[in-house]
Amino acid sequence: MLTTTVDGLWVLQAVTGIESLCPELGLRPLSPRLDTPERALAHPIAQELRTIGALDEQGQADPMLREWLTVIMRRDIALMLNLSFPGRPDDDPQHLTRVSISRFASWWVVLERHGLEVRLYPAGSAADQEAAGDLLVGQIERLCGVTDPAPLRPVTLDTRELLERVRSPESLRQHLAALRLDIDQQQIVAMAADPELSGQANIVAIQPGAGAEELARVAVGDTTVLISDTPAGRVCVENVDNGGRRYQIVSPGTRSDVAGAILRLIARLPAGADWHSHRRVV
Repeated sequence: MLTTTVDGLWVLQAVTGIESLCPELGLRPLSPRLDTPERALAHPIAQELRTIGALDEQGQADPMLREWLTVIMRRDIALMLNLSFPGRPDDDPQHLTRVSISRFASWWVVLERHGLEVRLYPAGSAADQEAAGDLLVGQIERLCGVTDPAPLRPVTLDTRELLERVRSPESLRQHLAALRLDIDQQQIVAMAADPELSGQANIVAIQPGAGAEELARVAVGDTTVLISDTPAGRVCVENVDNGGRRYQIVSPGTRSDVAGAILRLIARLPAGADWHSHRRVV
């Protein structure tokens, strides 16, 4: 694993010639014409990179780091996670952890950003869908931790009704009561939606090379998965379409429920069921 700063990653990009990495993480942009290797190596962080072995004395990047960066640059599929924690402002980037889990061919690499700190490391390789699914769920558990699922009977909520009727925690409680959910269901669903009480991981799938030109040809999934660690346990919220309407399925956050939701999320990308082996057309 490499732990450095946003500037440190920028230096590594400059010396390896990798222009773009994970735009969704809001990293320091690199202009090849201006940000030459010579300019990057003059940055104070370059000496720290030499000290930890990320750069050699000639200013060349460690070959393994170069491979990890190349996987991200050439990625075929990715998951993006926004992680927030109770008691911290979830709209402040300094308190939000953003993570990209990227696949190129059969290799997976993770890039995390928390404030100005970044972490880069391999997640492993997977040759088939089952192995890729296990790898992804394992990485999500590593990022979110492992905890018991909430004692919740699954709840189905109409997304349009939520958008029309819910504007505050109080209106959410009123809406849940109007649906005649039992008290335990109401309390757990309300806790799962409250970032002041629960740690949350919002997950979206990304497929480079398959989107519209105005989105830099990046296809972004049209649904999300939310993992919410409430005081009562883990909850999984999945968006589904049925009969032209969209619903949110709120269920206990068991490993199997989370895994199923993540795999269905990725399968909604243009690559479909071949998400684990699809290769990007350049």
